[in-house]
Amino acid sequence: MNKFELIIYKLIAREIEINEFEQWVYSEKDLESFLSSDEYLNLISLTYKQPSFLYEAEKILKPHIDIGKYYEWYLRRVLQNVIEHPIDAHKYIEQCYDMYCDGYGFLDNLGLGYGLAVTVPPSEYNADSWDKLESPEQKRLIESFYPSVCEEAEKVIGWLDTGKIVLTGHNGDFQGIQYTDSRIPEEKEPTGYKVATLQKKWWKLW
Repeated sequence: MNKFELIIYKLIAREIEINEFEQWVYSEKDLESFLSSDEYLNLISLTYKQPSFLYEAEKILKPHIDIGKYYEWYLRRVLQNVIEHPIDAHKYIEQCYDMYCDGYGFLDNLGLGYGLAVTVPPSEYNADSWDKLESPEQKRLIESFYPSVCEEAEKVIGWLDTGKIVLTGHNGDFQGIQYTDSRIPEEKEPTGYKVATLQKKWWKLW
C-alpha cells in the first residue's frame, strides 16, 4: 500500500482531518500524475470548509483505487483491534456484528457469536444493551470472550492471507459487500454460535 492509497482509504473511512487532507492535496507532487487534468483541477478547486467537501473529494479519488483492497484494509484493522484487546475492545467486537449484517457472511462466528452479545447482552446480565450494563458487567462480558474471540479473528485473517476470502467491492445495497469464498465446507461450520431449529432457524450463544 502506498501513501496515495492510504490517504484515500482514510478519506473513505472518514479518519482524516480536513487540514491533513488539504495539506496532502497541495503538497503531493505525484498527485497530478494519478489524476486526469480535469480531476486534479476539480480536486484543488474544492472549498475545504464546506461540510460536503470530503464526499466530493471521495467521488474524485475513489475510482483510482481497488475498492476491494480498501474493504480488506478496513476489515484487517477491525480484526487486529479485536486481537489486541484494547480498553474499548467492545466497539470492534460489536463492529464484527455490524459488518456481518452488511453482508460479510464469513464473519458469522465473530458477529453472531460475540458481536451480537455486545449489542444485546445475554439474559444473565439483566440488561438489553451495552450502555445499560454496569462497568464491572461490561468488563466481565468482554473478558468472557477471550481468548476464543482472538482465535476467530486470527482465523479470518488467515483466510484473507491465503486468498480463501477475497473482498471485491460493495454494490451499495443492504448486505451489499461482495467477495469470493473458496473455503472448504469444514471452514464454514459455525464455531462461535449454534443454530437452533424451532419454528425457524436462528442462533444462540454457546
